[in-house]
Amino acid sequence: MSSLKEFARKLCAPLLKPLENSDAPYHYTPKSRGILVIMSLLFLSLATGLAVFLPSGIERTFLIPVTVFGLIGLLGLLVAWLGSERAVARLWNSKQG
Repeated sequence: MSSLKEFARKLCAPLLKPLENSDAPYHYTPKSRGILVIMSLLFLSLATGLAVFLPSGIERTFLIPVTVFGLIGLLGLLVAWLGSERAVARLWNSKQG
Protein backbone atom coordinates (compact mmCIF):
# COMPACT_ATOMS: atom_id res chain seq x y z
CA MET A 1 0.00 0.00 0.00
CA SER A 2 1.50 3.30 -1.04
CA SER A 3 1.36 6.40 1.05
CA LEU A 4 -0.35 9.65 0.24
CA LYS A 5 2.99 11.34 -0.43
CA GLU A 6 4.03 8.66 -2.95
CA PHE A 7 0.68 8.97 -4.73
CA ALA A 8 0.97 12.77 -4.80
CA ARG A 9 4.54 12.52 -6.17
CA LYS A 10 3.27 10.30 -9.02
CA LEU A 11 0.42 12.70 -9.70
CA CYS A 12 2.71 15.77 -9.70
CA ALA A 13 5.57 14.10 -11.59
CA PRO A 14 5.21 16.39 -14.65
CA LEU A 15 5.87 19.39 -12.39
CA LEU A 16 8.65 17.83 -10.32
CA LYS A 17 10.68 16.01 -13.00
CA PRO A 18 12.06 19.17 -14.70
CA LEU A 19 13.25 20.44 -11.31
CA GLU A 20 14.78 17.14 -10.22
CA ASN A 21 16.41 16.03 -13.48
CA SER A 22 19.75 17.77 -13.60
CA ASP A 23 23.36 16.77 -13.14
CA ALA A 24 24.49 20.26 -12.17
CA PRO A 25 25.78 20.66 -8.62
CA TYR A 26 23.45 22.40 -6.22
CA HIS A 27 23.55 23.92 -2.75
CA TYR A 28 20.73 23.02 -0.38
CA THR A 29 20.22 24.30 3.14
CA PRO A 30 17.39 23.11 5.41
CA LYS A 31 16.18 26.71 5.70
CA SER A 32 15.39 26.74 1.97
CA ARG A 33 12.40 24.45 2.36
CA GLY A 34 11.01 26.43 5.30
CA ILE A 35 11.42 29.73 3.53
CA LEU A 36 9.74 28.24 0.45
CA VAL A 37 6.73 27.24 2.56
CA ILE A 38 6.50 30.72 4.08
CA MET A 39 6.79 32.46 0.70
CA SER A 40 4.20 30.13 -0.83
CA LEU A 41 1.77 30.80 2.00
CA LEU A 42 2.29 34.54 1.48
CA PHE A 43 1.49 34.18 -2.22
CA LEU A 44 -1.61 32.13 -1.43
CA SER A 45 -2.80 34.64 1.16
CA LEU A 46 -2.24 37.46 -1.33
CA ALA A 47 -4.30 35.61 -3.94
CA THR A 48 -7.04 34.90 -1.42
CA GLY A 49 -7.06 38.49 -0.18
CA LEU A 50 -7.31 39.83 -3.71
CA ALA A 51 -10.16 37.45 -4.53
CA VAL A 52 -12.09 38.32 -1.39
CA PHE A 53 -11.68 42.10 -1.55
CA LEU A 54 -12.23 42.63 -5.28
CA PRO A 55 -15.47 44.49 -5.96
CA SER A 56 -18.24 42.28 -7.29
CA GLY A 57 -18.94 44.20 -10.52
CA ILE A 58 -15.34 44.34 -11.72
CA GLU A 59 -13.97 43.08 -15.04
CA ARG A 60 -12.74 39.50 -15.22
CA THR A 61 -9.24 40.61 -16.27
CA PHE A 62 -8.52 41.52 -12.67
CA LEU A 63 -8.65 37.82 -11.84
CA ILE A 64 -5.36 37.31 -13.68
CA PRO A 65 -3.23 38.40 -10.66
CA VAL A 66 -5.33 36.20 -8.39
CA THR A 67 -4.67 33.23 -10.65
CA VAL A 68 -0.95 33.94 -11.04
CA PHE A 69 -0.33 34.44 -7.32
CA GLY A 70 -2.41 31.38 -6.48
CA LEU A 71 -0.55 29.16 -8.95
CA ILE A 72 2.85 30.38 -7.72
CA GLY A 73 1.80 29.64 -4.15
CA LEU A 74 0.52 26.17 -5.03
CA LEU A 75 3.65 25.32 -7.01
CA GLY A 76 5.86 26.40 -4.12
CA LEU A 77 3.89 24.34 -1.61
CA LEU A 78 3.97 21.28 -3.87
CA VAL A 79 7.72 21.52 -4.34
CA ALA A 80 8.27 22.13 -0.62
CA TRP A 81 6.13 19.12 0.33
CA LEU A 82 6.93 16.65 -2.43
CA GLY A 83 10.17 17.79 -4.00
CA SER A 84 13.65 16.53 -3.34
CA GLU A 85 16.48 18.70 -2.06
CA ARG A 86 17.58 19.22 -5.66
CA ALA A 87 14.12 20.47 -6.67
CA VAL A 88 13.99 22.97 -3.80
CA ALA A 89 17.51 24.21 -4.57
CA ARG A 90 16.73 24.46 -8.28
CA LEU A 91 13.57 26.45 -7.56
CA TRP A 92 15.72 28.91 -5.61
CA ASN A 93 18.38 28.68 -8.37
CA SER A 94 21.02 27.78 -5.77
CA LYS A 95 24.18 26.61 -7.51
CA GLN A 96 27.29 25.17 -5.95
CA GLY A 97 30.39 27.26 -6.15
